Amino acid sequence: MGKKFKGIGCPCVTPFNQDESLDLIGLRELIDFLINCEINAIIPAGRSGESYSLSDAEYHQVIDTVIDQVNGAVPVYIGLPSESITRLLEIAKYATDAGADGFVVYPPKITTLSAHELISHYEAISKNVTNYTLFVNNPDRNGIDLSVESIKKISKFDHTVGIVELSSDFKKISQISSEVSADFRVYTGRGLLFPQALKEGGVEGAIIPSANVVPNLLVELYEAFNVEMKERFEEIQTKLLPLEIGLKLGSFPAAIKASLNLLGVNIGNPRKPIFPLLGRDLEKLRNILIASGCLRPPVKEDEEPTIKNQVEVSTNKKKNDK
Repeated sequence: MGKKFKGIGCPCVTPFNQDESLDLIGLRELIDFLINCEINAIIPAGRSGESYSLSDAEYHQVIDTVIDQVNGAVPVYIGLPSESITRLLEIAKYATDAGADGFVVYPPKITTLSAHELISHYEAISKNVTNYTLFVNNPDRNGIDLSVESIKKISKFDHTVGIVELSSDFKKISQISSEVSADFRVYTGRGLLFPQALKEGGVEGAIIPSANVVPNLLVELYEAFNVEMKERFEEIQTKLLPLEIGLKLGSFPAAIKASLNLLGVNIGNPRKPIFPLLGRDLEKLRNILIASGCLRPPVKEDEEPTIKNQVEVSTNKKKNDK
């Protein structure tokens, strides 16, 4: 059995080359970036990872590459495909054999699915996997907002260790945290609501797309809350708010990938039919990253001669010193 985690899990994006083939070198570099920022868990092949576009062979390559690069530094939970339970279980078996610590299971995008059918679907998965499992409650995806009673039921399924809650009802989140067993972990899946979910919901952490871009800030926010550094918590919260809004520009996950590219973590563009972020949206995102302190502002034209002169003075001084 794998490892559990508290704190920030990153549902990492999948890097692609210009021809839309997998960029496995870029994936390794992204993993290093996240681990160096002290992320608490890595979750490849989820919604952020454009898993809907991955073939089985590509899924296997992503799993193998991430597990190899992480090398036990943090837990790895694989995002599983949601539409076919047969394919899901095949990928789950491959991931378990490869050394994954667990899985994140998303609700299938079936608008006519009932709550009873969704719970039964989750139960069938739990009976057929042999690793830790986090289930996702996402009312926006299929119109079902699982009740606290339903989540209590799910918490008793084999291998189920927690839930990623995308509801914005903090009373419900705190109810889950207090009424379900102490071993059952509740993570928020909404970046905008993460600070409030910590303060009011009692969550164990977050599994949010912005962890690709600012893992260090999110980890620090979580730690600041736990050690009651109120001023620092509020300072980071203020920085994160416009960033979370900016990451909604374009079609998901275009803004996540654009942000990483701007920050020098080159992971390419989304696969079609998703377009990369361009024009005004890209400029808006750049300005948000600058305002939040994540990106340096561009050098102004009137500053360029000054910088050039400084370089020349430094060079001449070195010559004279000789």
